[in-house]
This record gives sequence, C-alpha cells and structure tokens, in this order.
Amino acid sequence: MVKHHKSVLLNETVNNLIMNKNGIYIDGTIGFAGHAKQILSQLDKKGKLIGIDLDSYALKCSKDNLSQFPKQSYSLYKGNFSEFPNIIKDIGISKVDGIVVDLGISSYQIDSGHRGFSYMNKGILDMRFNDKNGISAKELLNSIDAIELGDIIKKFGEEKKYNKIARNIVKYSKEDKMNTTFDLKNAIEDVTNPRYLNKTLSRVFQSIRIRVNNEIENLNLFLSHSVKYIKKGGRLAIITFHSLEDSIVKHFFKENAISCVCPPSFPICNCNHKAKLKIINKKGIKPSSQELKNNSRARSAKLRIAECL
Repeated sequence: MVKHHKSVLLNETVNNLIMNKNGIYIDGTIGFAGHAKQILSQLDKKGKLIGIDLDSYALKCSKDNLSQFPKQSYSLYKGNFSEFPNIIKDIGISKVDGIVVDLGISSYQIDSGHRGFSYMNKGILDMRFNDKNGISAKELLNSIDAIELGDIIKKFGEEKKYNKIARNIVKYSKEDKMNTTFDLKNAIEDVTNPRYLNKTLSRVFQSIRIRVNNEIENLNLFLSHSVKYIKKGGRLAIITFHSLEDSIVKHFFKENAISCVCPPSFPICNCNHKAKLKIINKKGIKPSSQELKNNSRARSAKLRIAECL
C-alpha cells in the first residue's frame, strides 16, 4: 500500500525552486515524494530529479508514488541529505540546478507507533530515521546523566523546565522504566503542569529525536556543502519546523549574502570577500491560512529560499 503525506508549502517551494526546466534537482529528504512529484511534473524531458532519504520504507513509497514518470527522469538513494555531494559524485554530476530539503518528520513516522517518534502511540523508544544505524532513543536515555539530558531538552526543545524533566527521566531509567514511548511520556507527565502537558511532551520528544539523529550537525554540514554544488542561478529551498533550525538557516543565508566583511572602521574594502547567495525571501514564507486549515501539522513550518551567485 502506497503511503501519502501532505507536503508542506508545496507550491511555494517548487515554484520558487525551478529556474531551469531541463535542470537537475535534488530532493534531499524525499519522504513520500510530495515535493518530488510536483518538481517532476514541472520539468521538461531533459530534467532530472535525485531523491535521497534515510528511511527505507519512505524510499519504497517514493518509488511507487513516482511510477507515473519515466524511470530515467529520477533516481533514488538511501542516505542523509548532508551526504548529497558523495551521491552526485558517484553518478558523475558536479553541480545541480537546485536543492530542496524539508526538515520535518512525516505524518507516517509520527503515526507509526513502532518507530517511537510520538507520545500519542505506544512503541519502543527508537526515533531513528534509519533504524539500522546509530543509537536509539532508548539506548540514549538509559546511558545519559541528567545534566547532559537537560542540555539536550533545553537546546533542542527550548523547554523551560528542562532540569526537572531530565532528572525524572533519568530516575525512570535507573529504575529500568524507560523502554517505551509511554514510559517517557509518564516520566514527563509526572513533573508537568497538565495545562502545558501536550506542548511539553512535543518539545521533549522533539529534542530527543533531534539528538538521536544528529539533525543539527547534519544541517550545518549540508549548508556548508550546498553553495559549492549549486550552479549560478540555481536555488536552495529549506523548510524548517522549529526556531533553532530556522535560526541556523537564516544566519547561513545572511552570512553568505554579504559582499564585504571588513570592519566598519575600514575606509575601503580590502577583504576580497564575495557574496555567494542572494536571499529571495528575507522573512521566510509561512503556510497560508487555507493550508493550516487542511493540515494543522504545518503550523510551525517556514520556507527560506536563496539563489546562488
């Protein structure tokens, strides 16, 4: 059965991404191919899409969802979006015309209890995008101290009660009570005001998922690669879902859009620095009220786009 997922900011992303209808484009987080399908529908015969994802099941679904397009128009690869330079080098491509990445998790991943991403479904605490590599959330939470865990919850979840929550999670771990999503949910619920419970649960689960998958490290690595592998006039489109990710992308775009980095006191520029990007939408694009009505999970999404110079 082919799974579907409501792609966030679909038209806004694809319409701003494709500048060359015969170009080569990368969807670094292809998921169930929502953005990819829209991209391929707008490309001409010579256009090509490269899809990448860590999730094996998502890649299988992508293949099914793209079956209406000629096989030579797209290729799918298992990997992290930050690894795209190695993937395109292996197939003889030096630069592409655009890249899109969607940093959110799919509705399928959220709703699949056995993946361990959500507090709403009981399952083993896994949370890995690629369940064959790295440590699971269960392994992390049963091997970490309260100070380090508190830092993770504070930094990646922006949760104010991080110390209190971290201490209780570690307490559960020491009592061998940290094995399922509901164990983690109970540890958080014990020390959280019921009025704020759902938001707190979301923030804590998010923070642990980000740490398990090294999402921030991979985002920074991807950004450092991106401008080297996109052609002049090509575009980079990134959809974020929380303020830390958005701040990183915003800072990277701004830093690479500056043509001079000399101190203000210098009378003339002698840094020889050249801008690498032109920011297309300085404030970012948020979902419309109609999209939010149709898909409440899009509420925290923000799209930023830059063009390579």
